Amino acid sequence: MKITRVRTVLCTAPQKDIFMKARERRSAAFIVIETDTELTGLGETYAGYFVPELVPGVVEFYAPILVGESPLDIDVLCRRMFTAGKFWARVGLGSIVQSGIESALLDLKGKALGVPVYELLGGRCHETVHCYATGGVSPHARDELEGKVAQYLSLGFDAVKLGAGSYRLGHPVVASRTPQEARDVEVEKVEFLMKRFGASFQLNLDAHMDNLGEADHVWNLATAQCVLHALEGYPIGFFEEALPYTDMRAYAALRASTTIPVAGGECLSSLEEWRDWLEHRPFALAQLDASFMGGIMNFMKIARLCELQGVSIATHAWSATPGVAANLHAAFASRNTSIVEFAAYSPNRPALNTHVDAPLLTELWVEPPVLEHGRLRLADTPGLGVRLPEGFCERYPFQPGSGEFNSVKGKVLTP
Repeated sequence: MKITRVRTVLCTAPQKDIFMKARERRSAAFIVIETDTELTGLGETYAGYFVPELVPGVVEFYAPILVGESPLDIDVLCRRMFTAGKFWARVGLGSIVQSGIESALLDLKGKALGVPVYELLGGRCHETVHCYATGGVSPHARDELEGKVAQYLSLGFDAVKLGAGSYRLGHPVVASRTPQEARDVEVEKVEFLMKRFGASFQLNLDAHMDNLGEADHVWNLATAQCVLHALEGYPIGFFEEALPYTDMRAYAALRASTTIPVAGGECLSSLEEWRDWLEHRPFALAQLDASFMGGIMNFMKIARLCELQGVSIATHAWSATPGVAANLHAAFASRNTSIVEFAAYSPNRPALNTHVDAPLLTELWVEPPVLEHGRLRLADTPGLGVRLPEGFCERYPFQPGSGEFNSVKGKVLTP
């Protein structure tokens, strides 16, 4: 079997959730690897969510390395891609796009051998994994916040992640100008949810400090410490991205100063970048993303580095289905997986998804995972267990300018 073509497929589809109103569409960049047989491989790079227009050119750069070669020689092909772009692609876009190419190769190899990708990674370590509903921003209105959490629990989740700050005037707001203001906003929110739901679910929080525009107020170490110290008396599962990824030493200081598990890592885009960060022990829970950090094999290596430090891992998975699938296969094959992220919908009971319309999340599984009692069970479909249905991209054609970015003067994100 030889590779005959490597191509990028861009799609833009609705992303409508009555509890997540910031945007109503999203884009994805898929990598399709064709062979001289009927088999194809499908992968995804998370770069397609942010800068979809840039992905095809990077794929074209790497394609000649793959065409004419055996898709089973994944280590050799990935090393060649890394070497070809070493000067500019150790981290950042080149590494992120390689994530999708490698996933497509592993998907293809799994199909050729008739096994799920997790078997190619050493086998499954878990029958099921704990998961949380990734719930996005925190609505300002308390009745809306209550309805959001209640809906997600009704889907079968027993853990929910909410954003810091609130949601006002059509966009997320982290408007606290002082540590005390930030503390009061989060304590009020947590107390409200604890009174309403008690200990019936795990509450996790995400400050999104690397995903704010210039008009927002980015927390410094003092603010983050003030907020987390105030929340230590509440059963918080973890607190994600309380600082931007610009200072690994500040993350380490935050982790050392609080009993709340400090989570992070989603913006780190290579094995080398992760290695340097982990030397400072910045995270109590490391959040890995196989569609962003150079690929699934990098995920496995980083998970092992974390395990050697006694650090549990979680997935970051806000990509479309192929990216989510890549993360799940890696998570199931990693011994120190603690919890995985999953979009707030029921994969196996679609009748419950009256709150959401998100084809890129719901329509690309061959056989979706099963969500029961807060845990996911992954199907044993060969490869990643994903596909692009016939006519899908024609129904959801790519819309230029649909990527997400942080708003600044001259470039403002619109729904």
